[in-house]
Amino acid sequence: MAKSDHQFVRFVKNHLAEYEMKLVIGRGKYVNCGKSRCEGYFNESEKIIRIAGGNQYFLQTLVHEYAHFLQYINQIQVYQKSEKASLIVENWFNGQNFNSKILKKAFRLVRAMERDCEKRALKIIDDFDLNIDKKLYAKRANCYIYTHYIMEKTRKYRSYKKSPYFSKYVLKIMPSNMAVLSHRSIPPKIYSMLESFTI
Repeated sequence: MAKSDHQFVRFVKNHLAEYEMKLVIGRGKYVNCGKSRCEGYFNESEKIIRIAGGNQYFLQTLVHEYAHFLQYINQIQVYQKSEKASLIVENWFNGQNFNSKILKKAFRLVRAMERDCEKRALKIIDDFDLNIDKKLYAKRANCYIYTHYIMEKTRKYRSYKKSPYFSKYVLKIMPSNMAVLSHRSIPPKIYSMLESFTI
């Protein structure tokens, strides 16, 4: 990691400590997150950001989860609104049924919250002069938001036989900034491409 990247990690640790929270960096490629495994997460009730230190995208994941922390401490409206929506989506993945209108609204709120998070993440990359390719970050960020449309169809959080986030074909058609309203609609070409990756 570059010097600025190390300084950022220290800054995040100190900022979290101000709110009696902590940064925990695991040694593996993934961390346990409920019933699944992921690269990292922010949990306000556990007062923690937990990141897989052995993952090659450690820094990008930390930026993303720190952006969620900023949404939380700054009481960002879309983040607060998405709290209930995220629970609906999670419970739906676990087998609970919901009215289709409620579910659709929940997914829209989650996508909007994630888009707000990714816009903040890009600002963090700038503010801290981090060694992250912003265009590539934005492409993967848009891909992540768009995958929520596939999740809504398949009723699975991870429904891919191969990750689309590293496919040159997928990334080629992804927008390279966060100007696109990816939380509101998905272009048919992108939907078809992501759908072709599903199990």
